[in-house]
Amino acid sequence: METLGSEVLDTPVGPLVIVSHEDGAVAVCGFSRTSEELFDSLRIPQEPTSPRREPTAAAAALRAYFDGDLTAIDTVEVRQPGTTLMQEAWQRLRNQPAGVTMTYSEMLPKAPRAAGRACAVNRVGILVPCHRVHRTDGNLGGYTWGLDIKRWLRHHENQADSLF
Repeated sequence: METLGSEVLDTPVGPLVIVSHEDGAVAVCGFSRTSEELFDSLRIPQEPTSPRREPTAAAAALRAYFDGDLTAIDTVEVRQPGTTLMQEAWQRLRNQPAGVTMTYSEMLPKAPRAAGRACAVNRVGILVPCHRVHRTDGNLGGYTWGLDIKRWLRHHENQADSLF
């Protein structure tokens, strides 16, 4: 079994753990203090990790995102398991521009519940931006890392967008 590399990025909303494959593709990413806590938060099996010696391209892209370059994360490679429909949902999220939101029904018109499920099991947080999705009634819906972080990310994207 491959040992994944892990690193922690300090962000305005707390530590962000990035777990990636040797080739740099991000396997798991979320707001936690340690990779163990991250795996527990996502309710997925622990995988062996070791700290990265140097920051990865993913960490640099995420730092740039938090500094206001919202497109910096668009090309970060991610790799997470999921059905064909989940992969389609995640790709739609990756194609959604920063600062632009959509409903679960807009995300997958024929399968809005599947869209919600895809967001619920998304392992790569900001890189597959579920924070850009909300319910049809305007309610934010859920977010693995909490609604305060979801609100912060949406505000960040709207504020940064207005700076350029």
